[in-house]
Amino acid sequence: MIFKIFQYFGLLFILLISTFSIIISTSEREVQHKYSYASFLEDRFFDIRMQFNLDTSKTDSQIVLAAIDDISLNKIGRWPWSRAKQAQIVDKLASFGAKILAFDIFYSEPEIACNNESPDLVFKNSLSKFQAIPGNKVILPYSVELKDSSKINEDIYYKEVPDQLLNFMIDTKNAQGGQLKQTLVEKKVFPISILANTDFGISHIEAKTDPDGVFRHYPLVTNVDSFYFPSFALMAYQFFTNEKPILEIRSRDNIFLHTKTGNVFVDSEGETKIRWFGDTTNFPKVSIIDILNAKDNDPKMIHVFKNKIVFVASTAFGANDLRNTPLQTNSPGVLSHMNMTNMLLNGRYFVSEIQSTKISWLLLGIGTLSVIITMLFGNAILDLIAVNFIIFSFLILDTYYLIPHGYNIRLFFCLFSVIACYSWSTFLHFYQSNKDKAKIKGTFSRYLAPSIVNDLLKNPEKVKLGGERKNITVFFSDVRDFTSISEKLTPEQLSHVINKYMTMMTDTLFEHKGTLDKYIGDAMVAYWGAPVELDNHPYWAIKGAIAMIERLPALNQEFIKEGFPEFRHGIGLNTGDCSVGNMGSNQIFSYTALGDSMNLGARLESLCKYYGVQINISEFTKDAIPANLASEFIFRTLDKVQVKGKEKALTIYEVIHPSHFLAKDSIALIAHEAAFEKYLHRKFEDALIAFQALHEKYPQDKSFTRMIETCTKFIEVPPPESWDGTFIHKNK
Repeated sequence: MIFKIFQYFGLLFILLISTFSIIISTSEREVQHKYSYASFLEDRFFDIRMQFNLDTSKTDSQIVLAAIDDISLNKIGRWPWSRAKQAQIVDKLASFGAKILAFDIFYSEPEIACNNESPDLVFKNSLSKFQAIPGNKVILPYSVELKDSSKINEDIYYKEVPDQLLNFMIDTKNAQGGQLKQTLVEKKVFPISILANTDFGISHIEAKTDPDGVFRHYPLVTNVDSFYFPSFALMAYQFFTNEKPILEIRSRDNIFLHTKTGNVFVDSEGETKIRWFGDTTNFPKVSIIDILNAKDNDPKMIHVFKNKIVFVASTAFGANDLRNTPLQTNSPGVLSHMNMTNMLLNGRYFVSEIQSTKISWLLLGIGTLSVIITMLFGNAILDLIAVNFIIFSFLILDTYYLIPHGYNIRLFFCLFSVIACYSWSTFLHFYQSNKDKAKIKGTFSRYLAPSIVNDLLKNPEKVKLGGERKNITVFFSDVRDFTSISEKLTPEQLSHVINKYMTMMTDTLFEHKGTLDKYIGDAMVAYWGAPVELDNHPYWAIKGAIAMIERLPALNQEFIKEGFPEFRHGIGLNTGDCSVGNMGSNQIFSYTALGDSMNLGARLESLCKYYGVQINISEFTKDAIPANLASEFIFRTLDKVQVKGKEKALTIYEVIHPSHFLAKDSIALIAHEAAFEKYLHRKFEDALIAFQALHEKYPQDKSFTRMIETCTKFIEVPPPESWDGTFIHKNK
């Protein structure tokens, strides 16, 4: 009971830990970007699963990267390039038919003119010329930061929304009092006036890493003085599709950006998690130097750029725009914008945190409950199969349905609960099993052969500690005239001979799969069929008893050489139901058998001396042996008796062991059985003649002598008519 309580308490604790971890992993980013083990493990595990879902063979040809790479820097010169040079890039892209130019470059300071013509003006004119083409748009970036107090440092931030941004506000529906967290526009990277005071698109580009330093989230919209503005990627999507998304704020945890491709869930900071499409190998990438060197009508360039969104950004190693993303370390920062644009164009959105969390709870409950129910069957192989099936099923479901459909499941702690519950129960059962094995070994090593003890340790279900009803064959042995033997020996000599005798008897017992019950002085009590079930236990009992009889002469030869008396013993066997188990007090107990069948076995052993035999068995033992096995033995009917304390009579038999003088005289045995049948049928004169003939041949046999005396007595004084051949023993 205590084991079960401890087990279920542990399972409950694991479930609570998993539940708590899922809760904090879903709420930490909303609470001042706190981070813990839960978020770290869930995020890293999601990164691995997300990478597994990437298809490296796919390419989004609508989004192109014009790369300021190391080769371009080597050819053109170090960054920053003159805006006059950048104007050439714009002109080339215009000639190739690019539709949207998104510059992942800050233009926050004017460039000093070396000649009369301003590079800023040249650049502005190229942008204006590009945007004059119907459908073409230019996007320039700026940066924002969360507003953390009511005071604004006007040297760093704009006190009010810059007028240039008002043309790009997002339509908003918000519940009473509902809004995103406020941000401030940074002055230091806002586009210079010559570029800002145009109709070029201006969008925020700022993104924060998760506390573990990985970029996973993207600020899709931002709140500046209660006005909402699009991000770099969202503006690229708007210009490319001519769509006006609508931001709907229903509550703090229920915020959506409605687009034609679907509804994007965003958090209270306007962020959404990026569903990565791929790295630079999944988007067309062209080096800036190749763009500048190409002819205006280059068909390959036109094929790449015509009617496409082009992000102009740095991929050079030394440009300080490399980010740690779930895809890889040192990814170009522009990849987050490109992947978010891909999400918007293709509707590859995450569902709301509420929906994902509901699925997380469902998987946690199903997985944990399934493994607990499976463990109730108590089958270790079934447990292992079930746990692996649950893990495999969850991963398959996540890979081929949940992630493709935008669910951000807290799968780590769902699987943790399953594995931890299984591990906890397995550990406890392993501990309990070792404890039970130690108990079994300590309990039974004194009674059983080592091979049987090992079998019990491997299969503890074969034994049930405590009293239980079992059909067994009981064994009693006793040394004849032990009192006279002990009088002839010193205590040390007596201990020596009795120990050697009991060693031989016990070893033989164990060799024949028997169980030792106890030693009582010179007597030994044993049985077959408990604690381990044993088929044909009467057969093994007789085999063991015969072996003991056959080995005694060799032991007696040792005793004679040492000057000790010979040992003779009698063995009684009986088969029947007994109560078998640990008997005694709470502090001291032993494994033993109790019952009427045990008492009868003891009576049979004591009758060995009366009948002059070494092995005396009951009819219950003889009849319990299958015919094919019974053919190995030779039985002689001794008598039909009613022992002291019993009301019913039974037939008893002597087992003729190989060294018995009748073992090779089958004619004498047949004659004995025929004479005994005549005796039972009250033909005492005929029985007497037969027994006398046998006695003359074998005068040493006490049974023949007893039958002669009994037949003679019944000839003189016949038994009553109710006599059925039963001899009543009044003494034990």
